[in-house]
Amino acid sequence: MVATALAYVLFVRRDFTNLAHDGSGRRAITVGVLPLVGVAAASFAVVAATTSATGSGIEQDKVQRSLATAFAHLYRMQTDQLNRPAVTEAQLKATASCNKGSTRVAAQGPGNDWRCVVTWHLPGVEATGQAIYQLDVTPDGRFMADGDGPKEVNGYFLVRTPDGDAPNPLWQFDGNVELLDTTPKG
Repeated sequence: MVATALAYVLFVRRDFTNLAHDGSGRRAITVGVLPLVGVAAASFAVVAATTSATGSGIEQDKVQRSLATAFAHLYRMQTDQLNRPAVTEAQLKATASCNKGSTRVAAQGPGNDWRCVVTWHLPGVEATGQAIYQLDVTPDGRFMADGDGPKEVNGYFLVRTPDGDAPNPLWQFDGNVELLDTTPKG
């Protein structure tokens, strides 16, 4: 609307009787372009001030939570494949500890340098299970987890089942990092 109003003002003030003179270029910039630049800058400032979004949303705790959840879902599938006693995700109490490959690099943002250790506990067993994963996290929050062992859990593409060899669901899998905060505010 501002641009249309300014164009109308410039058009009305134009001298149509003299074909050699079509108005001042300085006036066109002053009245036509500068207000639009001002409106754009003000809009940018208002949006930047009122929006709390910063960074990519890919943070260490979110990656860890998403990986542990995906692992627990798939561990149940593997347990079923191998005819082991059924276990729920709540019983597994799966957790993950992730970093970006170094203590000098902040554990946030996308990249293929995420290293994670998933830990879980089976009911009735004193030992804690651990599996190592390399993660490639994309800017939109998708991740691809590549298993690095132990071989009994995620080290091979195939697992031996009573019905023959089958794809190992824990070898490589995809997931999504929850980029938006979904915790209820009380």
